[in-house]
Parts: sequence; C-alpha cells; structure tokens
Amino acid sequence: MTDILKNLKEDMNDTILKELDFNEKNKAAVRKSFGNKYVQSKKRCFPHMGLVLSVCFTIFFIGSISYFVLNSLGLNEQENLAVNEKLEETNEKEKFSIIAQPEPKENFEDMSKEDILTRLLNSVDYFETAAGTFETFDSYYDGSISKTKIEYKYSNNNVIGGYEKVNGYPDENNPNSNSEGYENERYYNNSTIWMLDLNRNEYVSQNYELGGKKDKVIPNDVFQIDLYKIYDSAEKFRERPPVSGNLFYYEFVAKYLRYEDQWEIEKQNEELLGHNTIVIYGHIDESIKETNYVQPAENSFRIWVDKDTGIIMKNEIYNNTGDVISYLHPSSLVINKVYEEEEFLPILDKYKERHIPNFPVNDERENDIEVIEHADAIPSSVQKVMEIQRETIPYFYEFNDTKVTTFSASIEEYKGQKQAYVVYSYDKPNTEQGSGSKLLYTRIYPRDSVVRTTGDFNSELGEEIENFTLNEIKWSVFEINGTPDIHLKGDKDGIIYEIVTQEVSLQEVKELLAKLIRSS
Repeated sequence: MTDILKNLKEDMNDTILKELDFNEKNKAAVRKSFGNKYVQSKKRCFPHMGLVLSVCFTIFFIGSISYFVLNSLGLNEQENLAVNEKLEETNEKEKFSIIAQPEPKENFEDMSKEDILTRLLNSVDYFETAAGTFETFDSYYDGSISKTKIEYKYSNNNVIGGYEKVNGYPDENNPNSNSEGYENERYYNNSTIWMLDLNRNEYVSQNYELGGKKDKVIPNDVFQIDLYKIYDSAEKFRERPPVSGNLFYYEFVAKYLRYEDQWEIEKQNEELLGHNTIVIYGHIDESIKETNYVQPAENSFRIWVDKDTGIIMKNEIYNNTGDVISYLHPSSLVINKVYEEEEFLPILDKYKERHIPNFPVNDERENDIEVIEHADAIPSSVQKVMEIQRETIPYFYEFNDTKVTTFSASIEEYKGQKQAYVVYSYDKPNTEQGSGSKLLYTRIYPRDSVVRTTGDFNSELGEEIENFTLNEIKWSVFEINGTPDIHLKGDKDGIIYEIVTQEVSLQEVKELLAKLIRSS
C-alpha cells in the first residue's frame, strides 16, 4: 500500500487527472455532495455504508486534487515563504514611494506677497525630487557675455543625490575666451562630491557631510542681512544640497525682493511648461544697483515662480531701456519623479583623477575660526569693512599708493585673535571692470593664531629667493611653483604679514611696502 500511495500522484497525472480542469463548476459539485442523501437500492445489505463511502471518496478526491495542484505549482513551504516576503517587500517599497513622492499638483489659489516670499525662502519643504533643464545669460560692461545650458536632477527622499551638467557657450565678442566653450559635470550622493572636467577628461572628488534640516525661515529676518553679506550668510538660509540647479535661489530672493514696495504681483496664474506660476514684476532699488559691479545698470526684473513648490522657474533682468541683460529660461521641469541611486554616480572610466600636489590637510582647530565681516566687489561695502579693520585691529597695515584699490576685505577671528584679509587691484585701467588682472592678496594675523589652510595663501612654495627689511618688517620671498608669481612672508613683534602676487613684480611690491601705513 505504501508503494501504491507513493506513486499515486504520477499515476493520476498520467491517467484520470491528465485532462482535469478543476474549476468553480467542479468545486460546486463537490460542495453539493456533502448535502445529498445517498440513494440506496431496494435491497440494503449495510445501512449507512453508502454515505460513509461517499464521504471518504470526497475527502480522498479533494486531498488528491490539492496535492496535485500544489505540487504542479511548485509551492512548497519554503517557496511560499520566499514569495510572501517578496510581496511584502514590494508592497512596502510601493507604500514608501507613495509617501515620499507626493503626487504633483498645481496651486491656483491667490497668493499674497507674504505667502510667496515664505515659499520662495523655504522651497526645500515643498518637493522631494526635481529634474530639468534651463539656459542662463549675462552681459557685462566690457561687452563680453556668458551663456550656459544646464541639466540637473535632485533627490532628497529615500535616495539622496543629484547632478548638474553645465555646457558653457563660447563668447564670440571676447577673443580671449575659450573658442570651444566648456563642459563640466558635478555629482553628489550622501557622502561624496565628484567634479568632472569634460574638456580635460579629468575629475576631482571629495568627501562631505550632509547638513541637518533647518528651521523655517521668516522673510523679514532674511531681509535684515546687509546686501554685501548676502552671499556670505549661508547660515541665515535654509539647507540645500551642494548641487541644485535653479531650485534654491535664496540669495536672489533676499536681494531683489527685499523692498516690497518696489515690486508687485503681475499675474496670479500663468502656465509655464505645464506648471502654474505666479509672475512678479518690480523695479530695482538704488541700493541694490550698487551691488552689480560687473554688469550694466539693472533697472527692473520679472520672476516666474512655481506656486506649488516655490521654485524660480524663470527670471529676466532689464536695463533702463528694457533690454534683457540677464536671464534664466527653462525648457523642462519635472517634480517628484522617483530616481535610483545609480543615476547620481558618475561614470569615470574615461577620466583621470586629478590630485592637488602637496595640498595641506585642514587643521581641526580651523573649526574655531569665525568670519566676522566680509565684502567683495562692492566699493562702499569693502570700505566699511576696511574701516572696521582700522578701528579694531591695532596691527593692521595697508598700502598707501594711488596704484592700488581695494577689491575685497574681510575679518576673521580665532579665539579672540583677529585676522585681516584684503585683496588689492594693482594699476587697474579705468576702462577695466571687476578686479583687474593684477592683484595682491594680503593677510595679517598673530603668529600663534590658526589661519585657514585653503585659498591663495596655500600654494606650493618653491625656493626662497630673497629676504629684506622694510618698515621694520622682516620679509622673506618665495617662488610659487608652476607660476611666475611670488609669496612674501613678513614678521614683526609676533605678527605675521603675507602677500601673494598675481602679475605684479617683486620690485613693484617693494615700492608699495615702502609706503605702508599702520592703522591708528
């Protein structure tokens, strides 16, 4: 009997169950059999025997069919468990994706100035992922222009990462520009940033740490930031990734929309690339115009803001004749699409890693260095910082020569010890805008202070070529490897003075050092 039951499945598969289709009709017939009385013949040899046989056959029949079906599908206990786990994993992933990826919607409700400012300065709260392309254009006093096309992706949910691919067009008006343009790409995930130079087939990578979520920003608090400090006040704005395309233009908002009486909501609802936008038009305050040191005079602006996310989709800056002198024009924007981690990893097969030779390792004590004041490019703002340097740093020296003009100035502090930084333009023609091509980078600090190990003062030094004394300061002069420039280090009464040149000769520097003046 054991041998017969052992081969029962195979025998039934090859005979009576070969063509069996156990459908709902068959199941109904079996269920019905449990309720029917057994019809006996007129001569009953064993009362109830028919009923017993019927029940036994039915149980045997159902058991055989179940065994056949389960084995045919191959669903043993272990396989059932694996399938169930897979289904649970899939359902959980779909559930998480739905939660992390809100369905894109369009906002058609009227928004006040306060509403739109709050959304612009806190746009990171209103979407999880974004992807798009746009073009930028800027024109300058000297007739040169810059034009770029940018493609980007950004994800800030269960997948953290993004990229930005920049294609810079050549400037036909500037014979000194790159005639072929340039291409570079930047990628990041939750721990690494990669910067690729497609023209040179090189890349640089570095580790970084994601910052935490910040509190909601209040517009009035942001507008209290001095104009000349906007781009040096990251701590006053919401968090953002290292690569973000046009998604988080916090400084742009803080600059152009700070004076609410100078702008108005031109349209509450205007369609742009399938998104509903609010259109803002305004005039630029005189105090803002001063900050445009390298562009033609800005007079007015227009901004298109996606009402749902707070993303500045499009903007244009006009001069006093209505010409567009700067713009950001989009060609696509997709919100809250799901992306995979692999999309934010660069393919480096064709690229060579570039290392900065002898680049110093940052001192952990640098975390205690604080930026107190900073101004760049804006003459009046730079002079304000210079005045503070003169008043608060008794060992501060500055050049006293008509050939030099200040381009930037800052004050840093390490545990109560102040450090002065000034960048001077040297012998700059009146027709030349910006910093000019000839520069002097200077800094002054106590010898036992800790200074930053990045920037222009940390080039790879060559041999010492000369030493001398001027204004009681002992100077040593070093070559900067790979360049014709020099690095001077001075020492007086425990105070260190450093100068790094750009296209300025040692003889010209000596003439300036002879006219140094000390703060009173």
